[in-house]
Amino acid sequence: MISSIDWSRFFSEFTYIFFELIFLFFSISFLVSLAQIFISQKRIEGWLNRPNKVISAVLGACIGLVTPFCSCSTIPVFVGLMKSRAPFAGAVSFLLTSPVLNPAIITLMAAFFGIKATVLYTLFTFVFAVSIGLLLDALGFKRYVYDVTVTGGKTSSEAWHSFTGTFREKLWHAIVLAFGDSFGLLKKVFRRCLIGSYLNLAA
Repeated sequence: MISSIDWSRFFSEFTYIFFELIFLFFSISFLVSLAQIFISQKRIEGWLNRPNKVISAVLGACIGLVTPFCSCSTIPVFVGLMKSRAPFAGAVSFLLTSPVLNPAIITLMAAFFGIKATVLYTLFTFVFAVSIGLLLDALGFKRYVYDVTVTGGKTSSEAWHSFTGTFREKLWHAIVLAFGDSFGLLKKVFRRCLIGSYLNLAA
């Protein structure tokens, strides 16, 4: 329990931790959202197209690791990968990793649960995604993927190659889009950041 004498120090430390967490989360989300605008789906397909299925699965998990897509964006990308006949193991690894393992999540986990728990979570999730991708590919689950069309998430109009104008105008447009994405993510985790900052001190 926190005594009444400690309230001033508590609020001071709470404010420091909370705003530090918000700054880290927003900064990382912004940079990765900006990177996503430059990384087209065709480029992802090119990275995944490897003759070795293990390498493809590992690359799929790596791409998912650095792209903070929510599930509403991950699924359309996965469908696009399937339509373009990208390796199934790599696409599944990406599908499993992207919504649950990304820089924003890793930042929050490190702040709330410490480095050890974060490393264990990252390694387990990464290995799990790669293993399931390879397993489903070996079992022939690709035949159960139907030809569907999914709307939502990032669209082709939000990619760098679709922007018009001068380089400065296109860059500003990309920054505005990345800022909006990051702010949207921040609103979703704002309450969790408050709770996590409090629990971090109360512990």
